[in-house]
Amino acid sequence: MKNSVICIKTVPYQEILNLRDSLECLESWKEPLEVLEKYFTNPTTPINKKQVVKQYYASAKLFETFHKEYAFLITESQKQLTSIIQNQKI
Repeated sequence: MKNSVICIKTVPYQEILNLRDSLECLESWKEPLEVLEKYFTNPTTPINKKQVVKQYYASAKLFETFHKEYAFLITESQKQLTSIIQNQKI
C-alpha cells in the first residue's frame, strides 16, 4: 500500500489532465454514435430508397470522421500512458 501511494505521487498532474482530456474527447462521441446505432438497428421502418441513400451517405461520413478521431485519440492515450509509466520512479 505504501508503494502505491508513492507511485501516484510520481505521476505529474499535467499528464493526468492530458489523459483525462483524451478520455473526455472519446466520451464526446457517445451521442453521435447513438444516432448511428439507431440508424443501423431500426429494421421495422419502411424503406424509402432515396432517404436511405441520403442517410447512408451522412452516416458514412460521420463514421469516417469518428474512426479517424478515435484512432488518433487511442494513439495519443497510449503515448500518454507510456510516458506516465516510463516516468515513474520505482
